[in-house]
Amino acid sequence: MNADTIVKLLEEMVDIKVHQQAELQLKPKPEFARLLEEKRFADRRRLELIKQELTRLLGQPAVKIVERK
Repeated sequence: MNADTIVKLLEEMVDIKVHQQAELQLKPKPEFARLLEEKRFADRRRLELIKQELTRLLGQPAVKIVERK
């Protein structure tokens, strides 16, 4: 299950980064500037949470398989 979670987190991170790059190319109208800034803040926060979760998942020790005799 960790591998699926890691893949989903990485996909979400890439999606946010692609959106951020696309937003840099936009020249938003002044009335949308505040909303865009709020979205950027939320995206930055979500990226931080994703990084923390990935660090937690990847920092876990590997599960040891014990052979039965």
